[in-house]
Amino acid sequence: MQNKIWEQVGQFLNRLRCENVARNTVVDVPGYKETQEEMERLREKCETAVQQLPQEQRQLLLEWMAKLEDMNSLEGQKAYCQGYVDCILLLSGMGLLRQDLSTEELRKWIRQ
Repeated sequence: MQNKIWEQVGQFLNRLRCENVARNTVVDVPGYKETQEEMERLREKCETAVQQLPQEQRQLLLEWMAKLEDMNSLEGQKAYCQGYVDCILLLSGMGLLRQDLSTEELRKWIRQ
């Protein structure tokens, strides 16, 4: 039951996270933009190098790269949702949220 509640909260938080990525409260991590640009340059070089590999090795590497991107996305989503859960638990522990707050009540409270 507890996991189902956090699954629903996680789904709600993920929708909330994706709704407005240009808001003025977005966290800026130092070095992120530079690393993103470097990754794009490296991607272009890697794509050229991959084309020179035999078909079997190329396919294996492309599958690994796709899974790596999927994993990075899931890790980011997990960290984001875990941060929210930690904040909720902190507020609850401080007595600022009721202990018996249902998932639906929490959703309504967050939307306000």
